[in-house]
Amino acid sequence: MIVPLSNEQLDAMRNIFPRTILEIDQDLAIIRHWLDKQPHLPKISDDVLKKFMFSLKYRMDKIKIVIDNFYTVKESYPQYYHQLDPCTDSFRKIVNAVYICPLPKLTPDLSRVYCYRMASLNSELEVEKQIKRHEMMWSWLFNKDPLTLRNVWIFDTSYMTSMAQWGQFNLAFLKNILKICMDAKPVRIKKIYIINVSSIADTTLNLIKHFFPQKFRDRFVISSNVQCLQEDIPLDMLPNEWGGQAGSLETLSNEMYLEMVKSRDWYIEMEHVKADSRKRIIQKENGDESILGVEGNFKKLNVD
Repeated sequence: MIVPLSNEQLDAMRNIFPRTILEIDQDLAIIRHWLDKQPHLPKISDDVLKKFMFSLKYRMDKIKIVIDNFYTVKESYPQYYHQLDPCTDSFRKIVNAVYICPLPKLTPDLSRVYCYRMASLNSELEVEKQIKRHEMMWSWLFNKDPLTLRNVWIFDTSYMTSMAQWGQFNLAFLKNILKICMDAKPVRIKKIYIINVSSIADTTLNLIKHFFPQKFRDRFVISSNVQCLQEDIPLDMLPNEWGGQAGSLETLSNEMYLEMVKSRDWYIEMEHVKADSRKRIIQKENGDESILGVEGNFKKLNVD
């Protein structure tokens, strides 16, 4: 399903944030020394740490913050990170309701593209469960790709026709998503496309957009059609429904689901790879104020 990254792509990525092997090893030693003093964090392999280091441009302070937050959200938001078995009937139900998939190839600027669309007008959205599924998919790809540079998200709202559906994007939900996406992900979100937007949805989306910081808000592209996608993504890379040749969203989504099923043991193991706040040596004195006043053991990040 996913086309492996070529040596040329990996070399191009590395050239964006150039680092010698010696420098990488020195940075890794710094992170390892810091981790030795963080008993609340799980064991993390060198390969995973190097992915964090690369994706965060080898900025030591930022790497430490994101590593801490990355594993802390897995403890703090069990609705998204516990019970990750993809082989249950309930999981298959949410797979049938919404198409969620990565595109097989990276874009020419080396971005990984994720696609989302409800399967039909009659599908049940259950947005909290779909966020868990997204996180499972993202984790699988972060594990599979040797390096991760940036992400692009495409949301097709063709079948988002009721206020009940949009009502699931309430303030509490947005706080959670902002926390996870902005403070706890070792990757930059380059752009968020929201396409096939009706006039009613346009009003709702512009309201939702204002909960994001300005720098992040500027990455939204809201459109009533699909033509805007071609600004960043070659036509042949897109799913058939959006004028491309990559296959249908249903096929791509089912292929992603089968990969998740094959990785069942890995997902179940990942349920336990999280922070343990009881072992945290220094509790942060102030509640987190980085995103909408949400409190918890998180640190603030500036959006890249």
